Amino acid sequence: MPENETAKLNPQIVDVEIGIRELRKIKIYPLSMKDQMDLTNLIVEALNVQVIENGSTDLSIAFLVGLIKENLEKVLKMATDEEDVMGEISNVQALEIAEVIFDVNFASVAKNFKSLSDKVMKLFPSERPSQPSVNDTDTDSKTSTEKVTEKAA
Repeated sequence: MPENETAKLNPQIVDVEIGIRELRKIKIYPLSMKDQMDLTNLIVEALNVQVIENGSTDLSIAFLVGLIKENLEKVLKMATDEEDVMGEISNVQALEIAEVIFDVNFASVAKNFKSLSDKVMKLFPSERPSQPSVNDTDTDSKTSTEKVTEKAA
C-alpha cells in the first residue's frame, strides 16, 4: 500500500467477524458527531419513557433487551456499510459490535473529555477564598465571670 494511503487509514475503524455458518469480516466505523448525538438522544428518550411509565430509574433486563432490539438495526446502519447484518449475526457477535461502538465512540470520548476538563480546571483555579487559619495561642476569651451571681431563691 502506498505510504500516503497508509497515512489516511483511520485507527478507529475496527474489523469484526460476523456470520452464523461462515465468518466474514465487516468494518465498524466511528459514528459521526451527528450520529452520536442521535444515538444518545434515542437512549435518553427511551430512559425517559421508562421513568415516566414505571416511576423508577431501575432498568430491567427486559427493558434493555427491548431497547437494543428496537434500535440495533439503526445503529448498525450508522456504524457499517452493510445493508442487512441482522440476519447474519449471533447475539454474541451483536454484543461484540455494541462494545466496539461504545468503546470507540463513547468511552474514549469520556476519557478524553475528563482529561480536557482537568486541564481547563488547572487554568482556572477556584476563586473561593481559603479558610482563615486558627491560631491556638492567641485567645482572648474569659472562661469565668468576675463577680458571683446570686442564687435564685
